[in-house]
Amino acid sequence: MVDMTPMVHEERRALAAFLAPLSEAQWEHGTWCDGWDVKHVVGHLVSMAESSASRSLIGLASSGFRVERAIDTAARKYAAGSGEDVFARYLAVVRARKAISGPEHIALGEIMVHGEDIRRGLGKEAAHRPESHLRAIIDHYRKVGAPLGARRRVAGLRLVATDIDWSVGEGPEVRGPVMSLILTMVGRRRALVDLGGPGKKILADR
Repeated sequence: MVDMTPMVHEERRALAAFLAPLSEAQWEHGTWCDGWDVKHVVGHLVSMAESSASRSLIGLASSGFRVERAIDTAARKYAAGSGEDVFARYLAVVRARKAISGPEHIALGEIMVHGEDIRRGLGKEAAHRPESHLRAIIDHYRKVGAPLGARRRVAGLRLVATDIDWSVGEGPEVRGPVMSLILTMVGRRRALVDLGGPGKKILADR
C-alpha cells in the first residue's frame, strides 16, 4: 500500500507557498467551494488537520448531528480574522507537520481538491502536481459513493487522462487533465470546461 502521508505534507507546503503572497482582497475572494471564500476553505483545512474523534463528535452534536453544518461551523471558526490570521493558523499546521487524522486518502483528497478550489476561484493555473499524487486520488475518488457521489457520476463511462498515461472504464469516453476529471467527479461542474469526448454531456447531466 502506498504511504500517502508524505504526499499530504508536500501538498500542504505547496499550498502554503501559493497562499503566502495573497492580498487581503484575494483572501476574501470566492472559490469553487460554494459559499466559501479563500479564508473559509483554508479554515476548513486547518479544522481538518486539528480534528480528533472527540472534537468531531462534540462538533457534530452541537450542530444537531447535521454533518454539513458541523463542517461549516468548524471552517468559519478557523477562518475568523484577517487573511494574515488565517494564514498563520495554516502555516502552524504545515510547520508542525500535523499528524493526519483519519484515512490518508481523505486527507490527500481534501488538500488537493480544496487547493484547486482556491487556485481556480482566483483564476490561477492548476498546480503542477507529482503524477503519484494524481494517480492516488483519482483511483480513490472514482470508487467513492455518497455524499460525494463520484462513483455514480462516472458509471458507464470511460475516463481518459490527457496529461498522464491513465484510463479506466468502458463506455462513452470523457477525456481531460487528471485534476479536472477529479474535480468533476466530486461535483465541481466548472471543471467540465477542461473535458471533452462523447461522454462529456452524459457526465454533465448527472
